[in-house]
Amino acid sequence: MSDPSREIQRYLDQPLADLQQEFDLYAEAATGTMKGPGTAWDKIVPLLKQKICVEGNWCERRQDARFDDPTNVILAVMSMIDNEAIRIIAPATLIAVILFKRGLDRFCECAPIGAKKE
Repeated sequence: MSDPSREIQRYLDQPLADLQQEFDLYAEAATGTMKGPGTAWDKIVPLLKQKICVEGNWCERRQDARFDDPTNVILAVMSMIDNEAIRIIAPATLIAVILFKRGLDRFCECAPIGAKKE
């Protein structure tokens, strides 16, 4: 089995556009069809939001100091989605790094850290 930290760093070193293109290639191989860039991603977004934002409670968990390290953030996201069908489409590491680069706080619509809850 490969070293997760090495795989994470390899993905972190790539531009987001390249990662998204790689995701699209995995999705095409998994489904046998290509419906256009971003189509497969759009289909998994609701499940990702449920697993990471709701069940994983990202907006609360992100305040843990361990999440100052990108590798720890990505490992946490991977663990939230690891047992899901979405990883059949693409590796959990790739999905987690795409989410990290896009911004998990924005993805989960988290209030800024320190903001008062209404």
